[in-house]
Amino acid sequence: MLLFILEQSERNRDDLVAVLGTKNLVDNVLNGQEKINTEQARKLGEFFNVESTLFME
Repeated sequence: MLLFILEQSERNRDDLVAVLGTKNLVDNVLNGQEKINTEQARKLGEFFNVESTLFME
């Protein structure tokens, strides 16, 4: 879901570094190597102006 919203918003991975903290974390989340936790989902929801539950599995 994150990759879809990222593409639709015309933002890029670098924009997510400001939200999630590190490029490594952004890459791992987008590649499916790490799951998004509750706090990260909240921050992403605020960043994209959507419900944070969209980022939770």
